[in-house]
Amino acid sequence: MERAVMARGSSRFAAALGAVVVGLVAVVPSAAVAATAESGLWWFDRGNIQAAHDAGFDGAGVKVAIIDSQINPDVVGLRGANLEVVEPSYCHDPSGEPYTATSTEYLASSHGTNVASMLLGTGDSPDGGGPIKGVAPGAKVLYYSGSGIRDGVVGGIWGADEECLLENGEVRDDQGRTAMARAISDAVDAGADIISVSADGATGIEKDVAKAYAAGVIVLGAMPNDSGLSGYPAGLNGALSVQAFGEDGHIQNGPSGTPNVSDDVAIAAPGVDVLLQGTENSWEEQRLGSGTSFATPIVAGMLAVVKQKYPDATGAQLIQSLLHNTGTKGEHDPEWNNSTGYGAASLTGMLAVDPTKYPDVNPLFDSEDSLAIPNQSQVNEAAAALDRVKPSPTSTSDVEMPPRSVSPLMPWLIGGGIVLVLLVIGGIILAIVLPRRSRR
Repeated sequence: MERAVMARGSSRFAAALGAVVVGLVAVVPSAAVAATAESGLWWFDRGNIQAAHDAGFDGAGVKVAIIDSQINPDVVGLRGANLEVVEPSYCHDPSGEPYTATSTEYLASSHGTNVASMLLGTGDSPDGGGPIKGVAPGAKVLYYSGSGIRDGVVGGIWGADEECLLENGEVRDDQGRTAMARAISDAVDAGADIISVSADGATGIEKDVAKAYAAGVIVLGAMPNDSGLSGYPAGLNGALSVQAFGEDGHIQNGPSGTPNVSDDVAIAAPGVDVLLQGTENSWEEQRLGSGTSFATPIVAGMLAVVKQKYPDATGAQLIQSLLHNTGTKGEHDPEWNNSTGYGAASLTGMLAVDPTKYPDVNPLFDSEDSLAIPNQSQVNEAAAALDRVKPSPTSTSDVEMPPRSVSPLMPWLIGGGIVLVLLVIGGIILAIVLPRRSRR
């Protein structure tokens, strides 16, 4: 989640967890931003992202779903990007009408716009500004507006009227599912390899996350920025919960001034003082911002790049590789702490190791705990449902066969074949009849 003047959240559940926090961002004039790469692009250089792109690995052929607020796809860095925004938004106004998934309103779409840019940014820059670069600009990104809409935010804190409502005027439908749950399910059906969520959702998404696991899809969730208690999906069994750290290597401090430690953290990535596009004054201005919201799509982009290089790797094997190749020490046995989880995500480390060598088991998923959310039983149920809805093989009668050219020799071949068959049949008859005659 983003630590900014405007709080980041999507539900009362998130607020109850203390996940909605209010912090500060520095608005930086574009000329000052362009003067040095340290002013927000430090993570791109330190992560050797450009080296991966130069080697031909930019996430091409991999499909990533982002579930977030509204988005402005016409900002610098997203124009011309391989971005498909699913319309309309999964969130509705109190009258039941869906919002649009796109918006030029800064408060409504700045969060989602910058989250998408961290993954998909084309590298373009505004006049006098720094380039907006993404980890996996070659990936196909499906964008779902499925978390809170920011219209009418007062005092920088989300209220009940900013929740993501469904057409029934409630947060959940009659099956207990939220807008985020629907978006997750649709992303799986659309063939996403990775789902990245930089928001705290409410209960009601666990069955859809189980569906993602059953389909082999990786689910990433941004940690809260201050509370240490993760909502959904970051706190779910098997989800990849992402921490943020800065150029100094230290994890972010929350507004309370204490490090953002957590028992849920799985991996850490750059997310403190990173370059963002747009301010309340203009979409052409740039600023520095911090939050796990931006670290999460960076990790998703890294996984997409590795998936491109090793297309046979499963989602579970990619997670294994992520945890076995953190930091700069090369491949190692994973070790966990409540600060950075299993360490800092390393694109260089993952690209150097074929992930298909690892077990096809999600190391973050506890299959033995029946009380886990989701648990193994729910994943099995989801897998059975996916198997039931698989399309049946197309019959040959439904397939238009290409016309076959007829060779001038074909009649002769057919005629020769008939003669040959007759000779064989005649030989068989003689072989049967002659011995009988001799015996008589």
